[in-house]
Amino acid sequence: MTLKKKVYLLLGIVALVFSLVACSSGSSESSSGEPGGEAKEGELTKVGMTVMTLNNPYFVRFKEALEEQAEKHGFEAIVQGADLDLAKQQAQVETFIQQGVDVIFLNAVDSRGVAAAVQQAKAANIPVIAVDVGADGEVNATITSDNFEAGKLAGEYVVEKLNGEGNVVLVNGTPITAIFDRIDGFKAALEGTDVKIITDQNGELDRDKSFSVMENILSSHSKGEIDAVFGVNDPTTIGAYLAAQSAGRDDFFFVSVDGSEEAVNFIKESDQFAQTSQQFPGKEIEKAVEIAKQILKGEEVEEEILVPVSSISDETVDTFVPEF
Repeated sequence: MTLKKKVYLLLGIVALVFSLVACSSGSSESSSGEPGGEAKEGELTKVGMTVMTLNNPYFVRFKEALEEQAEKHGFEAIVQGADLDLAKQQAQVETFIQQGVDVIFLNAVDSRGVAAAVQQAKAANIPVIAVDVGADGEVNATITSDNFEAGKLAGEYVVEKLNGEGNVVLVNGTPITAIFDRIDGFKAALEGTDVKIITDQNGELDRDKSFSVMENILSSHSKGEIDAVFGVNDPTTIGAYLAAQSAGRDDFFFVSVDGSEEAVNFIKESDQFAQTSQQFPGKEIEKAVEIAKQILKGEEVEEEILVPVSSISDETVDTFVPEF
């Protein structure tokens, strides 16, 4: 073989090697463009979920439900509690991005304040699904209980029990869409009646804080001035209820939202803890996993999905089986 032919052969081999490397490089870029960088189309390998707190049985059930889904579908589940701290939740989202999760389930501490974290995830090509509460920042989908209906059911119970006339204390919560919607629903049920909210104070969705808030309310409202109390979730209502019990005040009743086992037991034990609107956290997580798979396949999904709720009171409590 002449020197000239050898040179041509060598150049051809070099060109072939560069061609193969270029093809390989192009394939790698396509893969990294997928959400999370590693998931095959429609396949979940790793899901990160941050919830506002793991001190609430409702969100413990979220964790259990995601772990059940992970075992069923064969993906890794990473669950973090933010302890009602927005900065901590933002850091958790950043960690999920570094860990290369395929999708983030976000239960926001602050619906508006969490927007920057959502944008960070989206910039990393990781879809974000808001669960239980909405979140700003252009999440891919939002899956919640029908919180407006939950508040409305509590309000309707109050109106019926008070025959359309009385004074209500509202023990409010943190600035998230679920709480806004529950209060809107509750107030909608009161429209056209003589049932009025006489004070609105923030229990921060915490039992101990709500206990203290209720103590202060009772110190400034004597017997006969309060007819009912609406707590925006079961820990809030239980804290307020225990404060009333401690003060020997049984001249009004409580309504709530969640449907936790502890609240249901109080309904069974006492006429004063009268009602709670039942939620289904397991169904929310199951739906979130379903939607995540659709997003990874590139399919269009519903922007907002509402999981139905129901009312638990002394009339229905004996047939109720709590989920959490």
